[in-house]
Amino acid sequence: MKIAGGGMAMIYLGRARAEDGTERVAAVKVIKHELRQHEKFVQMFLDEGKVLTRLSHPNIARTYECGWDEAQGVHFIAMELLVGRTLADVWNACRERKFSLRLDLAAWIGARVTEALAYAHDLKDEHGAPLHLVHRDVNPSNIFVTHAGEVKLFDFGLAKATGARAQSSSGIVKGKLPYLSPEQVAQDPIDGRSDVFALGATMWELTTMRRLFTRDDDVETLLAVKAALVPDPRARLATYPEELWRIVKHALERDPAERYATATDFGRALDAFARAQGPGVNMPELVGAILEELFPGERQKQAMWLRTTSAPRATAPRETMAPPAPLAGTATPSMAPPLPKPRRSSAKMRVASRKPSSSGE
Repeated sequence: MKIAGGGMAMIYLGRARAEDGTERVAAVKVIKHELRQHEKFVQMFLDEGKVLTRLSHPNIARTYECGWDEAQGVHFIAMELLVGRTLADVWNACRERKFSLRLDLAAWIGARVTEALAYAHDLKDEHGAPLHLVHRDVNPSNIFVTHAGEVKLFDFGLAKATGARAQSSSGIVKGKLPYLSPEQVAQDPIDGRSDVFALGATMWELTTMRRLFTRDDDVETLLAVKAALVPDPRARLATYPEELWRIVKHALERDPAERYATATDFGRALDAFARAQGPGVNMPELVGAILEELFPGERQKQAMWLRTTSAPRATAPRETMAPPAPLAGTATPSMAPPLPKPRRSSAKMRVASRKPSSSGE
């Protein structure tokens, strides 16, 4: 049964059989029919599957299996279904209700993402050689929090790794524009510090409830990212802790050499802040409580949807049945358009130096 779709793939509800014979409900991603004859898209899909099957970490959405379905004639990726919401959903819901997340909780969530990134950055191939994996699309839409208090990074569809066969097209930026790193915009070589910058932008927004680099159009957004001028949140929020600003600012340095050298270093700083602000707080329990407050009754609705759609075929609906809330792994990545040609006017300086537009407030 189809449950979602995106630009490159369709998502179906399926079952994954473990080695011990038990079955688990899974999200099964397959390439759209009209793209199956395009070698580039097929290779991107295979590269994604190759990366995903190597990732096994508590803070990364799990991939059960990747392979070829002989009966259907399609390549597939089977992933775990998670019940909860993305950080983008949480951010939007907080804005609508004029809420602010506890800063210690925001830091704790960010630290869990750094653990996922550190694991991915250090990943090796079957011969023990570093894969030099970079996610390239760390943003609130790709960070999932579950009702059980788990934090999961997902959507490695744009991840870059040594040995990937699909090649990037010149001038194509991969990732969500406001969360790119300056070196991605400049199309310079990137490493794990690019993901640190992207998470830094996410943390700035999560702790201020404002947009950082988002502007009125794509060109201005790219210029803002490239300039990497980050407003001091203490100018607007008198209670914003100096230590948290120091941590976030360090992650958002324009020069990669000035940032945290590793995601692990970033995570240690975030965890230290979280412990100092909220000693003894059960953070996973707090995550679940906040989701329930922001999205009342949704946990029960999602559980009922899973029970209905995963029922035996004789009673389960056969038509498309979208979940009551988006599930992690059911979105497919998209690529930004080609980079615009540099403008010869002084627009770059004006965009980089002005205050964030009202649309980002």
